[in-house]
Amino acid sequence: MLQEPGGCHAGKNNEISGTPSCIIRIFGHKLRSMGSFFLKAYSILAWGTMVLTSLVITPIFLLVWVLTFWWDRRRVAAHYMGTFWAWHYQSLIPFWKLRLEGREKIPFRRPVVLVANHRSLVDILALYKLRRPFKWTSKAENFRLPFVGMVLSLTRSIRIHRESARSGYQFLTQAEQEMAKGSSILIFPEGTRSRSGSMRPFKEGAFLLARKMGCGIIPIVHTGSEKTFDHGSWVLKGKSVIRIRVLDEIGPEEVGRMEIRELMATVRDRMEAGLLQLEKEQD
Repeated sequence: MLQEPGGCHAGKNNEISGTPSCIIRIFGHKLRSMGSFFLKAYSILAWGTMVLTSLVITPIFLLVWVLTFWWDRRRVAAHYMGTFWAWHYQSLIPFWKLRLEGREKIPFRRPVVLVANHRSLVDILALYKLRRPFKWTSKAENFRLPFVGMVLSLTRSIRIHRESARSGYQFLTQAEQEMAKGSSILIFPEGTRSRSGSMRPFKEGAFLLARKMGCGIIPIVHTGSEKTFDHGSWVLKGKSVIRIRVLDEIGPEEVGRMEIRELMATVRDRMEAGLLQLEKEQD
């Protein structure tokens, strides 16, 4: 006799004995085991495919950059090549569903500061779905990653040196230069990913930048990316619906009237309300 979950028994020929509830628990346990094996196998296949296809896409990305960098000051063509790359990665995971609302609120040519909550590494892939040209802000370590670092560098993303006392000044200087060319900047104001789902305290950089450049701020909220992987794991968790919603812009005049702390609190309140609404709709 083999002992199964919940006190049920399986005989020599895998015949199951016990109450109907026992039998249901046994089959549930077996299905979960099969599901875990499938996700691990699929994760290996997906990661391997990503690496192999990146070897193909990289020369195409470089060709696009070489043909456009001398006249495309905003690196729009390179950004859209990055968007294609992200779409390709997303297409390899058929049980991820991405839903976007409000993309039309983001101007194509007028620069704004985009601020989004941060829950997972998958946020980067998901937010490429905005399909608007903008500059990422990212810690300096990410610029050294294979493929990712190349995309960040060639699209002139904003590099943040966290260990440097001058990091704030360097961030503002580079961001101002890119916005002067007409590029929007996307920033995670929390600075790092939230493990709990609740937003971490905001840093001032995005709000100082908007005030200095006299531009609007567009909050973006999203849910679901935290359900794609467990923290520190490379194994996919299965089905996940990632919902992204672009909120209404806080215009330049309103930004200019508020002190930094008031501006940060206003944006945070709107984002928390937006997240709460998204989560209610998802339940």
